[in-house]
Amino acid sequence: MADQRTGPAPRNRSETVYWTLRNEITDGVLRPNAPLVEDEIAVRLGVSRTPVRESLHRLAADGLIDSHRRRWLVHEHTRDEIVQIYEVRAGLESHAARLAALRATDPQRAEIEGWRRRMTDTDPTVLSERANTNDLFHDAISGAGGNPRLLAEIRANRLFHFNRRIAALYSDADLDTSSRQHAELITVVCAGDADRAADIAREHVEFSLQLILRKLF
Repeated sequence: MADQRTGPAPRNRSETVYWTLRNEITDGVLRPNAPLVEDEIAVRLGVSRTPVRESLHRLAADGLIDSHRRRWLVHEHTRDEIVQIYEVRAGLESHAARLAALRATDPQRAEIEGWRRRMTDTDPTVLSERANTNDLFHDAISGAGGNPRLLAEIRANRLFHFNRRIAALYSDADLDTSSRQHAELITVVCAGDADRAADIAREHVEFSLQLILRKLF
């Protein structure tokens, strides 16, 4: 089954391979400039080379891998590329949070509230786990907006985002800020405050971008 954080249930082997590799890249498991060898991937995932080849071409179209001297390498995003990705995210996730505040059902609000403990803990030991659950939390909010196309765009734009590599950069103060923003986002979405939900979602994305730029470049 494909990772529910970023993609739909796979329809075939090519889809499974694509989402497996995509998640490994965006999660930081496959690091920038890491080589991707068709035969090795096929053996590791238990498939033929055909779905691997198809998946690699899709990943190249996404801008996640590059062809270099007849080899596939994981793409290393430039500063400008990361800024552009996060600027798009800020717009998409801000509007999604606004819609969630306006449209969320009672069960959806209960689900969002259920994330509070995990997403507001300021103990540094939570960072590794948060890297695994962060997308699920934000998808719960974006999905509550009732616009599947918007949610699909948000997922498709996760080309560079919070993952294990980024989590390692967080200081105690950074974690405190992120957790506080999560707490307020949960509160305002569940309270139906659309304007504040949009603002805090945008501020959260912008905070993440500034942290990345400060610590990676």
